[in-house]
Amino acid sequence: MSKLPANKYLAFFLLLNIFNFVDRNLLMAFANEIKSDFNLSNVEWGLLTGVYFLFFYSIFGIFMGVLGDKFNRMKIIAVGVFLWSLMTAFTGIAKSFIHLIIARALIGIGESALTPNAVSMLSDLFPQNKRATASAIYYLGIPLGVGVGLIIASVFGPLFGWRAVFITLGLIGIFLAVITYFLTVPKRGEQENLQNTNQKSLSTKEIISKTFETFSNSKSIIFLIIGGIFMHIPLGTGNFELLWAVNERGFTSSSYNLMFGSFFIVGGTFGAIVGGIVTDKFGPKFEGGAMTVLTISYLILTPLTISYRFIEPSGLFFYFTLFFISVNVTFWVGPIFAAMQTLTPYKVRSTMLAVFILGVNIIGMGLGSFVTGYLADYVFNDTASPYTWSLIAVGATGIVSILCFYIASFNYKKDAEFAMQS
Repeated sequence: MSKLPANKYLAFFLLLNIFNFVDRNLLMAFANEIKSDFNLSNVEWGLLTGVYFLFFYSIFGIFMGVLGDKFNRMKIIAVGVFLWSLMTAFTGIAKSFIHLIIARALIGIGESALTPNAVSMLSDLFPQNKRATASAIYYLGIPLGVGVGLIIASVFGPLFGWRAVFITLGLIGIFLAVITYFLTVPKRGEQENLQNTNQKSLSTKEIISKTFETFSNSKSIIFLIIGGIFMHIPLGTGNFELLWAVNERGFTSSSYNLMFGSFFIVGGTFGAIVGGIVTDKFGPKFEGGAMTVLTISYLILTPLTISYRFIEPSGLFFYFTLFFISVNVTFWVGPIFAAMQTLTPYKVRSTMLAVFILGVNIIGMGLGSFVTGYLADYVFNDTASPYTWSLIAVGATGIVSILCFYIASFNYKKDAEFAMQS
């Protein structure tokens, strides 16, 4: 098959990422039903939705990144889509907690193939001044995937049951995997005007060496990753969102899934697109580039997202802050992934993106999910609102990310020049 135009690749990667986040978050959309059916504690739920998935997703992400820097990135993605879709269908026939753990682990392995290789290919398809927007559009998969998944759960769950929903979505994903396998992969480094240089892939040893060299010469990328980790700790609390809404705010599962899914599609889409456009437009005007954009933006967004937990749903301000919760979850995507590509030599971009994903998921979201469950079960369990106080405590750690992004801005321009010359 011949190479497609850049925008068509982007559209297809977005479609895959939507299914990625639908399948990843479908378990949370049926939190009350599944937690009840399998008689799970909050800690077990936190481990299932967080650690068991994220450990395999992140560890294998490194492996998939290295493979992507050596071999055909499109075929690697295709195998990943097939595996995660097959395991999504398997979740629908799970009979025990162990079955759920196995399915979540293998879904994590399959999904780990997508983002390092898709974002790496986007950097071969789009020039540097359009990468934040391209990354943001790709990551519309977060709001669209999460939102559509919640709406699917609210509409089809009561009609057919959670198991039928998992099986159906898994079968659709297998079909997409077949299409992916036959797509042509873009040429590496095409947008850096390096067509006439040596395009031979690095050996595994050279990839690892070049990755460590980038870390040792780029303070910006180190603080970018640390900031990303602290920003993802609050995102890990999302696994308890439905439990909080049903148990402490009086919603039903269907009503909150429908409302939150709708808000997430609108606010999350707004956040991703605006984050990308603002970074491409204003990032070059700052010495700190995308890092300065992130610092300013999250100084505004963070207080709004924390205040959401204190407000009763009877007033309009509850829905105002819910909108910004959705914006907050995706605004970072354009700036961070544009910065990652800018700060990383093109031959190790898949690997560096995988390192970032490892840190933000295992340490960030994994820790956020586990700690939220632990606080709800053992620290705030005697209070009237254990989920509320657990979510607030864990959510406040995101403030550290603002400081990290600010520090990363100091050497951003110099580190970007180093990556271009490497």
